[in-house]
Amino acid sequence: MANRKPASNARGRILDAALAVSDRVGAAHLTLDAVAAEAGVSKGGVLYHFASKDLLLKGVVEHQMDQQRSNLETAEAMFPSGPGGYLQAFVHAQRQGMEAKLHGPKATQSLIAAAVNAPELMDSPRQQARGHIERLRALGPDFVDALILTLALDGLFFGDTFEMLDLTASERKALIKALETRAAALAARHPG
Repeated sequence: MANRKPASNARGRILDAALAVSDRVGAAHLTLDAVAAEAGVSKGGVLYHFASKDLLLKGVVEHQMDQQRSNLETAEAMFPSGPGGYLQAFVHAQRQGMEAKLHGPKATQSLIAAAVNAPELMDSPRQQARGHIERLRALGPDFVDALILTLALDGLFFGDTFEMLDLTASERKALIKALETRAAALAARHPG
């Protein structure tokens, strides 16, 4: 697991701790006691913010989605406004997120597994995915090409998550560069 900047508030520290514990033992084996110990708060402190393990797991997913939204907003400021700029920003933000490796694959694996028994954990990711698709649809005839690019990033993410890709660093770099190049070419057809 890469180093993650510790959250300054108790709620944020608890969410970061839950990710760290999930990374070590999986969401199914996560306990409020373990999260409290990791966060340096009492179990009552965890319960003050999250009344149950299910609510804590939902909070973790929301926390991750908030981070992704924030990363995307930051990236959008770097590219022209409009659908083409959005595509470039999305590819950039995804690359940044993968490079940052904010948590190991076991945390994501275990949250996906937890969603089998608590499908509502996927509500926020589903909503974010719907919004993403709508923004890509604004590319009109280039929608499918843009979707292929972003689905390739999803494939890379899930390949990493489930440790199924055996790419060298140079292969990974070349793949991401190719996706960025294709995104820039599509964006050039759709200036702000």
